[in-house]
Amino acid sequence: MENSADIDSWVSRRLAKFRSDRHITLAQLADQTGISAAHLSRLEGGTRQPSIASLLQIAQAYGVSLSHLVEGPDDKEYHLVRAGAAMEHQGEEGLYAVLSGPDAAIAVVQFELPGGNRTTPATHSGEEWLHIVTGEIQLDLADKAIALQVGDSIHFDSARTHKLINTGRRSATVLIASTAAAVPVHHPVPAHRPSS
Repeated sequence: MENSADIDSWVSRRLAKFRSDRHITLAQLADQTGISAAHLSRLEGGTRQPSIASLLQIAQAYGVSLSHLVEGPDDKEYHLVRAGAAMEHQGEEGLYAVLSGPDAAIAVVQFELPGGNRTTPATHSGEEWLHIVTGEIQLDLADKAIALQVGDSIHFDSARTHKLINTGRRSATVLIASTAAAVPVHHPVPAHRPSS
């Protein structure tokens, strides 16, 4: 299993390669994603770890799945993730593992939010479904605070501002399914193809 620094370096190189392949500037990608050019530069340089929300926004701008953005193409007929074999990424908000395949229309992520921590408020097109595996989570959805416990699931329009708060002392594990990466922000930024 690769160590965390190797995985972080892989993700930052993937982000830089996607933008380079499309011959777009940080400013152009910032316009598409709503993420500042400075923050995007830090993500590509590996000095800042991406959140799930920022990865979803970037994948959405490119019109690719979250798995394809961080893990690369998979030309098999199916995508299998064995127990304990998921590639984990340490994001700025917690530990996450992408469980869906690279061409999936829905991104499935297992997310571990440390005790007392919260995610940055997120807004993106599409739908989101959460399922609490361990711990207790509060979902702030627009102007509502919704308490969620082990076994609870919730489905909502992710265009509504949302964030997760771990109200307990121990880490909480949440399964997140999102259609955000399958719905381009405006239009996907195409990969550059040499003119013939």
